[in-house]
Amino acid sequence: MARPWQMKPWPYLRKDGRKSWRIGYRDHESRVHSKAFGSSQAARQWMGDYMDAERRGKDSLMRFLLDLDAQEQNAVHDGGDGLVLGEVVQLYLAHNGPEEEDGLARSTYASYRHIANLYLLGHPRHTRRHEELPPHPFAQRMALTPIAQFNDPHPSRAFWDEMLRAQVPREARGHARRVLSAILSWAASTDLVPELHTNGCKLANEQRSTRRRSARRGDARQRHGAGAESWALSALAVEHVRAELLRRTGPQRPLLRAQREAMVVSMEYGLAARNQEVYGQRWANADGDVMHFVEVIASGYLDEGKTAGSTPRSSLMPACLVEDLARWKLALEDAGCPTRPCDFIIPGDLVSARHGLREGEGDGSHFTRAQADKWGPKYFRPAVRKVADTVEGMANIADAKPYSLRRGGMTARVRSEDAQMVVGECGTSLDMLNRHYSFALAEYRRKGPQPLDEIWREARERVFGSADPLQPPPATHT
Repeated sequence: MARPWQMKPWPYLRKDGRKSWRIGYRDHESRVHSKAFGSSQAARQWMGDYMDAERRGKDSLMRFLLDLDAQEQNAVHDGGDGLVLGEVVQLYLAHNGPEEEDGLARSTYASYRHIANLYLLGHPRHTRRHEELPPHPFAQRMALTPIAQFNDPHPSRAFWDEMLRAQVPREARGHARRVLSAILSWAASTDLVPELHTNGCKLANEQRSTRRRSARRGDARQRHGAGAESWALSALAVEHVRAELLRRTGPQRPLLRAQREAMVVSMEYGLAARNQEVYGQRWANADGDVMHFVEVIASGYLDEGKTAGSTPRSSLMPACLVEDLARWKLALEDAGCPTRPCDFIIPGDLVSARHGLREGEGDGSHFTRAQADKWGPKYFRPAVRKVADTVEGMANIADAKPYSLRRGGMTARVRSEDAQMVVGECGTSLDMLNRHYSFALAEYRRKGPQPLDEIWREARERVFGSADPLQPPPATHT
């Protein structure tokens, strides 16, 4: 638990001869601050209030330090005169945290807070090496803009133009505008911000495009032909990647650990699932050839699904995946690892008990945020690059990412299954299927319908032959 501390000397003797009692403390973002009081009693009372707020969580601490309760009362009783965007952003984050009944999912909340800090509140930026950079000047101006001005579309248009001039990446610009729009929509619907009665960001609905036609054609090429091979992995590519992961064993990386990484690949592809959904699966969720999606691991903690309809849902598993799960469960039991209904299929404590996270007594251990974040760059990407470099016909998968497994599994399923059923079992929508998967389906239009399990078995036979698909295959067998 974080505790404030008394700053020496205690008390501090000011130049005018008066005394002040100074407290050092860390805010909700771990930045160090100080605060002075006119008496030791007031200082100790504030320290106690700080620790009470900190025990209730980071968002409660933020409310206490920013005195948001007083701000909300002023907004209600005094008409909210003088509220600026920065204050409204803080109100939004305080009222929409993951612990609130209708709050944001943990990962979404963390993403919104990060974007708001950079582009709406003007907090300092940091390089990949954690070196501090000055805040964006436009973000500091945005934070001080009176919220009443956002009834009009002009501030939102200016915000976009200033991000362009500051060379903010295109994806970040789009995300920042979505976060701003979400905050304005919330503010317009609550009596805490009476000055705002509409979301001016939605009024600035002009189509913005900064890409030349040639660049757009380049994006299209990436998702067709050779580019589609890394965007949505084929079953053959999946099996080669699994085989490479299984070969990566040694004194510091036992076979059981390599098998765990290969099982992540099997589950993401066979279930056409997001990685956070795979990490949240328990043995209790596997019911014969059906997998039930109940929880996900978001920002390192158990949570509800990413989108409406993502959980709870159920998905039919291909026979290849059912067999892989049975082999994996047997391998865990042979190694003395628990496989109770409450245990996670992808355990976080496979290497040692100090790894992973248990959220309750007697509960299973799941991946922490650090384990989830490093799985792609540490395990998946090196295996993909090795396959692209060494296996004939696989050079085009070099840019594949973990999400390529989900795209590949979904694309394969739609080849032989009803699209409405696929989107329901995969937790997506027909619109997303049309916008992001139709290009890959076009690659198979001459091949005709073929079930996922049939496609997968053919690929597995080519890579593993008759060997156990959870054991490293011969290096020469392609």
